[in-house]
Amino acid sequence: SVHCTISEEDNDEDVEMEDVDDDDDTTSISNVPDPYDMVYSKLPTNTHKLKSVEDCKHCYAKKFERESMGFCCRKGKIKLANPNTPLELMRLWTSADSDSRHFRDNIRFFNGHFSFTSLYCHLDSDTTNISKHPIYTFRAHGQMYHNIRSFGKQDGLDRSHLELYFYDDDPSLEHRYRSCRKEQCQKDKEVITQLVNILHGNPYSEHLRSMGHVDDVDDYHITLNLDQRMDQRIYNTPTTSEVAAVWVEGSERRRQFENSVILQGKNRDIYGIKSYHGCYDALSYPLFFPRGELGWHTDIPKEGVPYETMMAARAARLARASGGRLCVSVRDYYCYKFQMRPGIFNPILFGKRLFQQFAVDTYIKIENSRLDYIWGHQDKIRADLYQGLVDSLHAGEGRADSVEKRTVLATSFIGGPRDMRRRYMDAMALVRRYGKPDIFLTMTCNPNWDEIRQELYPGQTPQDRPDLVVRVFRAKLEELKNKLLKKDILGKVRAYGRYKLTCPEQYDRLISAELPNKKKYPELYKLVVKHMMHGPCGALNPECPCTKGRPSCKNHYPRPFNAATLQGKDSYPLYRRREDGCKAMHKSR
Repeated sequence: SVHCTISEEDNDEDVEMEDVDDDDDTTSISNVPDPYDMVYSKLPTNTHKLKSVEDCKHCYAKKFERESMGFCCRKGKIKLANPNTPLELMRLWTSADSDSRHFRDNIRFFNGHFSFTSLYCHLDSDTTNISKHPIYTFRAHGQMYHNIRSFGKQDGLDRSHLELYFYDDDPSLEHRYRSCRKEQCQKDKEVITQLVNILHGNPYSEHLRSMGHVDDVDDYHITLNLDQRMDQRIYNTPTTSEVAAVWVEGSERRRQFENSVILQGKNRDIYGIKSYHGCYDALSYPLFFPRGELGWHTDIPKEGVPYETMMAARAARLARASGGRLCVSVRDYYCYKFQMRPGIFNPILFGKRLFQQFAVDTYIKIENSRLDYIWGHQDKIRADLYQGLVDSLHAGEGRADSVEKRTVLATSFIGGPRDMRRRYMDAMALVRRYGKPDIFLTMTCNPNWDEIRQELYPGQTPQDRPDLVVRVFRAKLEELKNKLLKKDILGKVRAYGRYKLTCPEQYDRLISAELPNKKKYPELYKLVVKHMMHGPCGALNPECPCTKGRPSCKNHYPRPFNAATLQGKDSYPLYRRREDGCKAMHKSR
């Protein structure tokens, strides 16, 4: 079992240690060999580092060890135009100036202020509240929605989102300054003024600003084109006439676009912008796509496929059937967009908290595309399961007429019921053949790994780059698996051979739950005290996550001492931890 946690473990302000009883005889080096020192016999002599690998020869993306050749661009099959970020916006993303730092530190506020849509989601307040959780994490429960509202006048309602663009030609910008926060009003105004000027070149902004010059807004309608389709292998930002149309009620421009949302001045109806609409990213994240560049849509051709061929297939209603051969999938599209390439500025990777939001949004989009595929290919999935009868029997379904009405998730859909059942059955088959597992191994991610630190852009911290952290962690996880299964660092794995732990002495050769001898193993002692000691919790720290809302620690700390390793309940061993007087004080912030 492996999980990844990100914390500033090497920050001296976070963890303070005080050694107690330094002169105790238990810390001295004895000439008598300790039979239990076998557990320290294979300590590494240096810090593990990933091997450097060459960049992708097709798209020049930075690659890490054990990443597949097609990870970034499907070996050249995916090729998209590079973004063209305005110089002033690039300065805000990268500069150390005070206004730039304020812009990045409050990036979700500024993106929400200039977004044409409104974001609806249920955020986990514990991870987004920096006073409670020092490491900001954008974690949402349920679905995320990006909605757009009509612009009708109603007394008592403040203007927001796309309505603010109506008045951006007003030099005073009072309509935007009203949303500035009191404690940071002047800094907010400075950044907002710059962003208004930067987004003047946005085609959506141009259309909406034209509405500020009409006399009777209630008589006007705005049609947003949801179905823009461009060949994204060349840089071609949409023109004003392609993204929207403004017309007066009763005119003939109602059906100008094939797929559109009509906003009108006589109501404040809400419309959802779906993730498969090409304008989804441009409307929701204008600071990443300041020129209205399209995001992913269903008809982006792969490299080598003429755009006309792709459009002809769509016109002949063959796009869905030919999608795997002709189209760029949503997963491949954003995998290409999230890469680091030398000499190419990628604003997404500078987005800090907005990058986290965008990454979560993208993940939901990818999952939705997979679900859509499964829903559209139920005939193939049910053929594998006798039209769903096997699943129906497992679910206790007794009526035959309800079998065909269900949507069956494929076993390849991670987290689905069939996937979880398959994993469970595989695990039980291993237990039945080889016995219960001997070692529960947890691997965590240290954000101060050199491979992470050296790839950060100036001024960034690991929490600003979830893409980098997870890629390095996965590479190190694969290396750990290689050492476990092929290099046998903890002994032969029985599922791959004929070895199994059978007695406490064998556990003690691999695992120690004691503090290492400080004088014999000073580096190991420092690492164990700093990274592997639990607490303080319980009565000493009621706000600790393991204690919060409970009378004591949910992990049952502090644990009792054991003179020797014993077999515990449910086959869990109770490791040897002798009461030998060796102590260390661990105090978290």
